[in-house]
Amino acid sequence: MARKRERMMVIVFLIPALVLYGLFVLYPVLNAFVTSLYNWRGIGEKTFIGLQNYQKMMHDENFINAIWNTGKYVLLQLPLMLVIAVVLAMLMAYSIKRTKWVAFYRSILFFPYILPSVAIAMLWSAAFNPISGLLNLLLEAIGLDALKAEWLGQARTAFGSIVWVNIWHTVGFYTILLFVGVLNISQEVIEAAEVDGANRFQTSVFVILPMLKDVLMVAVIFILINTLKIFEMPQLLTAGGPNRSTEPLSLYMFQQAFSNYNFGYASALGVVFFTLILGATVLLMRLSKGERA
Repeated sequence: MARKRERMMVIVFLIPALVLYGLFVLYPVLNAFVTSLYNWRGIGEKTFIGLQNYQKMMHDENFINAIWNTGKYVLLQLPLMLVIAVVLAMLMAYSIKRTKWVAFYRSILFFPYILPSVAIAMLWSAAFNPISGLLNLLLEAIGLDALKAEWLGQARTAFGSIVWVNIWHTVGFYTILLFVGVLNISQEVIEAAEVDGANRFQTSVFVILPMLKDVLMVAVIFILINTLKIFEMPQLLTAGGPNRSTEPLSLYMFQQAFSNYNFGYASALGVVFFTLILGATVLLMRLSKGERA
């Protein structure tokens, strides 16, 4: 009887969460899949076309380009973000006993993360301005005029500029996440490594990092999902240009829906987009479970 009551209580407490999950997650996904089977411009009658929208993707050069750009964002941002966050977290952890300014440093690092994306886009758009931007003026001041460029107006520099802005915007969150993980490691383990003759670099690489596996996996999953969903900065800084060189899948889907009014095709893109994110997340979680085993 006691077990039955416990099960009933668990079910009762889970029902509100399941209702919300079904309403705001499962229903939109299922509705997007159904819409993807139609040719629909957002108003008027829907025309059933089956899987034609999915077949169209295979021959859509812009879709293939958007997938390629999204992959490039992941390949660049994920390792760079992780390495920078780990280094900053280690530096703060080692300096916590030497200075009282660690809380200030944490606030400075985390501050960009809480700023609105529009404000960050305006800030860096001004900094990247080819005529009056701070970056080109700084390069000119130190005698590196040859490196001046139209940072957001050329395909060779626009992509890297957006990657940099995204890293600057969000690296503080992952730094604090890893910093807290380092603080949770027993000091006795670190002191034992130092007694055995390990320097700070060796302690960080061979002692601290292996003990941060779980936190690192969480950070990797968060970075991967947020990078796959990248939208604001490409949309605000370059609108996907120049020549679609910075257009991710999320922005292409948005343009199909709200610029071309092709909601059926946009829904098909959304289904593929959801599948990519879900598959990447499940794969990483399976890999993390395998490492633990």
